[in-house]
Amino acid sequence: MFNKSITNSSKFIMMPPTSRLLYYDLGMNADDDGFCEHFVVMKMTDATPYDLRVLQARGLVKVFDDKVLIIRDWKENNYHQKDRYTPSKYLKEYKKELKLLVEDNQMDKKCIQDVNTGKVSIV
Repeated sequence: MFNKSITNSSKFIMMPPTSRLLYYDLGMNADDDGFCEHFVVMKMTDATPYDLRVLQARGLVKVFDDKVLIIRDWKENNYHQKDRYTPSKYLKEYKKELKLLVEDNQMDKKCIQDVNTGKVSIV
């Protein structure tokens, strides 16, 4: 899922259509923590390195190396219940970089609504 606060923002809309499409395709191919092997997605979609640089410049993705990136607003776009969550195989490998991202308050977003409370409200 993609949050309209991101996809309807001026920083997103003002990007070239090819960069926007790459963002969507990266989001569709990312794991439960927002990691994605961008090289594969770029080959599948015929995206260019320029499209990826645009996403980086806009602060939408953080590229770790020539293979893996993370979508910075992943938690704003997606919420996974604990019983359906599968940790990324990249969490240990990029632990130091992730700590820096969290310290920059880029990924430390809380879920708006906790669906696991068990409370039912009928209005």
